[in-house]
Amino acid sequence: MKIKLLLKIALIALLIGGINTSCTKVIDVDLNSKDPQYVIEGFVTLGETTHRVSITKSLDIDQGIAFPTVDYAIVTITDDLGTSTSLNLVSPGIYECTGYAVSEGRTYTLSVSVDGKVFVASGKMMQNIPLSSVQTFAFAFGPDTVHAVVPMRQDIGGVKNFFQFNLFNNHERIIGNFIQSDQYNDGNMMMEPIFADGIDSGDTIDVVMFGIEETVYDYFYTLQQNEQGATPANPTSNFSGGCLGYFSVRTKDVGQIVIP
Repeated sequence: MKIKLLLKIALIALLIGGINTSCTKVIDVDLNSKDPQYVIEGFVTLGETTHRVSITKSLDIDQGIAFPTVDYAIVTITDDLGTSTSLNLVSPGIYECTGYAVSEGRTYTLSVSVDGKVFVASGKMMQNIPLSSVQTFAFAFGPDTVHAVVPMRQDIGGVKNFFQFNLFNNHERIIGNFIQSDQYNDGNMMMEPIFADGIDSGDTIDVVMFGIEETVYDYFYTLQQNEQGATPANPTSNFSGGCLGYFSVRTKDVGQIVIP
């Protein structure tokens, strides 16, 4: 991919609001209520057989300390064929199951029972879209040089696709909320750049791409709006029962590039 073409793509992404949804701030839920709530974050990942759920309980907004963990919940995952597995507590607030394979096209339901309350969320495993390659380009931004990371992949036409990215710089996680959709690229090669702080020439960047559902994308998009100064709003959870958090049924692919 030629640098000029990638630069053009980057400029278009910067000019059209909402196309580039990358952000480099720490994800932090801005609670609008002082009533303590359960916070559940769960994943099932295509190609993996170990899946994880974390459960904490929120505190008052002004307490400013880590959320206490919930270590006594009953947690299960069930698919639309009735195949179920229980998740066991492996560390404070962390529940895991092992040996549970997931498949494209199946719907998975996470159920959490705690203190007489039941929280339920479901998601369908979408078709996996693999990374074709990871590209990069550099451009001057004032006195600095910005190195953009471009996760290349061929989009599936006629299907809404949403993506979340984890970036690692020399094996250290880059803190940030990196999400994209195919709203403007349906059925095309997706070349939307990701901008993150602290990427320099010689760095090895690992990209982990997750294909996620629209409800999970909307959750992280709301977080991003909070971080960018919009009126604070609790992200819309895909759980029933009145908790915070999300359950992500996701595909996964990985790529790597050394920044020239």
